[in-house]
Amino acid sequence: MSFEHKPMDAALMARARLAYELGRLRAALLRAALLAAAAAAVGSWLVDTRAWLWAPFTFVVWTLLGWRGGALLTGATYGLAAGAVTCLLPLSLLRPCCRAGMVDMAATCTMPGMCVMAGALVAVPLAALVMRRCGTRPREAAAGMALGVLSIATVKCSALFLGEALGLLGGVALGIAATAVLDYVPRLRAR
Repeated sequence: MSFEHKPMDAALMARARLAYELGRLRAALLRAALLAAAAAAVGSWLVDTRAWLWAPFTFVVWTLLGWRGGALLTGATYGLAAGAVTCLLPLSLLRPCCRAGMVDMAATCTMPGMCVMAGALVAVPLAALVMRRCGTRPREAAAGMALGVLSIATVKCSALFLGEALGLLGGVALGIAATAVLDYVPRLRAR
């Protein structure tokens, strides 16, 4: 009895690939909708009701991450944890000029430098972990981590002034960049 290997029909391969991609997209859409709704609900409860304004951003980011998968999604999952940490940071840490009892200053005080520092402190150890765990594709994992952090940290940013929000997001980006450089230098020396 002989089994011959027949080449698959190109149309059949195209239909199979389309079904596969649509299935991945459908699963990604469901997970992204649940995550965006949960992040906005928790953000509204912990931070500010304007957190719902960021739900579409979170939805789009996680749809793309879930559909793409791989190291990008792995890094984003770690980034989700870092984003949750930034959401739990008290506003008094990000705005030390606004102490309790200074309610009238809360509308005017802003400290983007503290937000940069907080974002970097959260991102550096996490980026190091992600780059070690995703050894074959560390840059893709780091990009996924950045997207994961940004998609959730925006909830916290809804209660901050624009400069503080950009500072928090910039600090995360600086932390990831610094870790990438520190991870790349030993590899460069090893060559």
